[in-house]
Amino acid sequence: MSRRKADAERTREIILDAAETTFLAQGVSRTTLAHIAQAAGVTRGAIYWHFEDKAALFDALLERVRVPLDEIVDEVVERLGSAPADCLRDIALRSLAAISHDLPLQRAATIVLHRCEKLEEEHPRICMITRLSEHAEARVEQLFEQAQVAGTLRADLTPASARRQFHGFLIGVCFDWLQDPQQHSLADESSGIVETLMRGLFNTQTV
Repeated sequence: MSRRKADAERTREIILDAAETTFLAQGVSRTTLAHIAQAAGVTRGAIYWHFEDKAALFDALLERVRVPLDEIVDEVVERLGSAPADCLRDIALRSLAAISHDLPLQRAATIVLHRCEKLEEEHPRICMITRLSEHAEARVEQLFEQAQVAGTLRADLTPASARRQFHGFLIGVCFDWLQDPQQHSLADESSGIVETLMRGLFNTQTV
């Protein structure tokens, strides 16, 4: 990598770090590019060199959540792909472990879940990109499709509805915990949390 390219990449990361800090402190809707430029020690022009607008910057920041999640899902499926229930249990456990122990991931998740207030009218594009990785969601739904074929998924659930419940349950757990991470140890409770989730999605005798 050339020095110029390395400098540009370093500036991009400085901007993302400043955006993360400012979004956490002020919330996304109240943060302007001027605030981020000041926190990063760069000009607004430098921000526009790397990002089209605040929504594009926010989307890049969310990669700090999406990439680890994609990696968790891909690694688990590669290792346990023939056993969908085992895959989903491990994905849930590893996702909660990542949130528990990875501070950068915690900060990014806190922004998504707690600092995106009043965005519907002011920043509709940001609202559209707060969802997690489509790649991870698709692979999780494929696992539920395999479970349905195997007869282990609850008969009243479709793979799509099971994926939504799986996702919603874990997001709800993270939302509650991130309000006050000192309230309890998510790491200590994750096994029980995930078993409750699995019993709600699968025929009880199969999990």
